[in-house]
Amino acid sequence: MTHSHTRQWVGWTALLLLCSGLLGGSRAESPGVYGQTLFVPVYSEIPYGDGDRTIALTVTLSIRNMDRQAAITVHQVDYYNAQGQRVHTYLQEPRVLPALAAVEFVIKASDQRGGISASFLVTWESALRCLPPVVEAVMISTASTQGISFVSQARIVEGKR
Repeated sequence: MTHSHTRQWVGWTALLLLCSGLLGGSRAESPGVYGQTLFVPVYSEIPYGDGDRTIALTVTLSIRNMDRQAAITVHQVDYYNAQGQRVHTYLQEPRVLPALAAVEFVIKASDQRGGISASFLVTWESALRCLPPVVEAVMISTASTQGISFVSQARIVEGKR
């Protein structure tokens, strides 16, 4: 193959890749989703010893928009107890998270309404297809010289592709 044929072949290949979206394709064709409903298991208290006593935990729910270009809108952050009853709604109106922004919601250790097996439902969406946010809860407690902490990650209930 001559030099001019090689350049021509490379040019046509680049044009085909560009047209197919594999080279610099539009954002709408990029991997990702337009929204999700997420379930986040949390523990506002946890049994210890023989199970007859519990340790109260502070819960921090964190929603982190990890997309570097698209904003997301969080529509729902609802807290449910172990019986599946909603005990608190954290958003009265949608909350926009710009690219790489985050928001946290805290349940005080003294708030035992959720019980041992509480949960959050989080619903978000974006006008653009984007990377889903990182949604997780951190539970922590300290007493005297003892401390406990752990993380629970969101599970997808429903997606909007």
